[in-house]
Amino acid sequence: MNWQWSRTWLISGVLAVALAATAGFAIGSNTATDSSDAETARGDAYELAYDETIEMVEAVAEKRGLKSGRLRGRKAGVKIGEREGFDIGGGTAGIEGAKDDAEAAAAAQAAAESAIADRQVNCGAIPEAPEICPTSTELAEYQAAAAAATSNPRNGGPNDDR
Repeated sequence: MNWQWSRTWLISGVLAVALAATAGFAIGSNTATDSSDAETARGDAYELAYDETIEMVEAVAEKRGLKSGRLRGRKAGVKIGEREGFDIGGGTAGIEGAKDDAEAAAAAQAAAESAIADRQVNCGAIPEAPEICPTSTELAEYQAAAAAATSNPRNGGPNDDR
């Protein structure tokens, strides 16, 4: 709050009230015929001048207060909005990241279970290595190699002439 402006408005308001009261006294004193009329006129003039002056000062103060409050409200709203937006955005990003991680883990688990299931079907298919469970592709390659080896005469197959 700017105290220099407040002090200036306060002094101006007091001077305006004093000026209005003096003018009211002068007007009331000239129209009165005796002292009681003068007192009544002075009181009425003082109240009228006070009411008019206070209304003017209040109107100006209200206008300045609304303008100042609007500016302060905007600044505070921007700060609060940025802070809340950052918090909400960070929370949303964290949730999305966790969701993506969970989906990736589920996909990896499904791939591992699929590979295990593919290998379990062929467990014990290769007699020399019973602890190995080949995939269907590996088993087909092994069987093709075994068939080729038995049909080749150089490897001791049925057509071997040694």
